[in-house]
Amino acid sequence: MTDSPERCGPGIRGVAMAIDAVVWFLLLFVAIYPIAAITGDITTTSEGVDASLSGAPGFVALVLWFALALGYHTVLEWRHGKTIGKYLVKIRVTGGDGSPPSLRAAAVRNALRLVDWLPAFYVVGIVAVFASDESRRIGDRVADTAVVR
Repeated sequence: MTDSPERCGPGIRGVAMAIDAVVWFLLLFVAIYPIAAITGDITTTSEGVDASLSGAPGFVALVLWFALALGYHTVLEWRHGKTIGKYLVKIRVTGGDGSPPSLRAAAVRNALRLVDWLPAFYVVGIVAVFASDESRRIGDRVADTAVVR
């Protein structure tokens, strides 16, 4: 038996991403509601609080949401090697040589998450993992990182 970590395929990575999607959903509220409060596009009804953003405020909220979501992945993977989803399924991100990922590697890996996500639901990333002998998506290849168990 070997001590080297096992590379993770799309299955377990998908489970981790589904868990992280809950965090992304919460970050959406963190992005939308402050912008709506600042612009006055927030209303309180008997059913709850509603934010209705369009135009420039909507675009600002979208950019803020992407920044928060990518920052979530980048900072947690850089500092701890894992996001909440990866932690719960017991996988982690490493540098290509097995060392902890650098801030640069974590940032590049996660910036390219937007490419891996295309055209929707990580189709490019899933195909890239299946096509790779080392189970690496495009972001992993460019950043020289790997997801291991």
